[in-house]
Amino acid sequence: MNPVSKMESNAESPGRPGSFELDGLIDELAEEATREGALARLRAIGPAARERVVAGLLDGRWQVRLACLSWLGASGSPEDVREAVPLLCDPRSRVRVSAVYVVGRRREGRGDPLLSAEVLLMERVCQDESIKVRREAARMLAFERAHPQLEGFFQKILDEECDPKLHQAAGIGLWFCRHSPGSSLAEDR
Repeated sequence: MNPVSKMESNAESPGRPGSFELDGLIDELAEEATREGALARLRAIGPAARERVVAGLLDGRWQVRLACLSWLGASGSPEDVREAVPLLCDPRSRVRVSAVYVVGRRREGRGDPLLSAEVLLMERVCQDESIKVRREAARMLAFERAHPQLEGFFQKILDEECDPKLHQAAGIGLWFCRHSPGSSLAEDR
């Protein structure tokens, strides 16, 4: 679409953001000076910005991918979790940390064939090269996803890992696993 067509599409629907405005906001996400304002405007636009924000997850600029993940985390629907999954393997660790947060906090939609968030987060804990990503994944599992079936996973982290923050998250996760509904300790009360 040429710039004239973009401006015409904006003129056709007053009050609604056009593709030209949304493209400009996505571009502003790349610059530190304009990032927060552009992100606030995208959040105010809400679901009408979704298509452009999801496209921004594929942008070559890591700052844009990071900001688009932030939008998904705050404004996206449960189905948007699927869009964040590929960024769990992004080349930039800051983007991976944010993707871990979005996947860990958001609940998948009903019937969604998305691989379970628990498995994706466990993979990040065990395989990511960045300790920050590993810690965030362990925290998301502990605080958002703990259930009795993860008890062995958390115990393994406590037995094999030496990072104190990873240990702390595993200890919290183990406690939640043992005291969540459905665990044998919770049923003894």
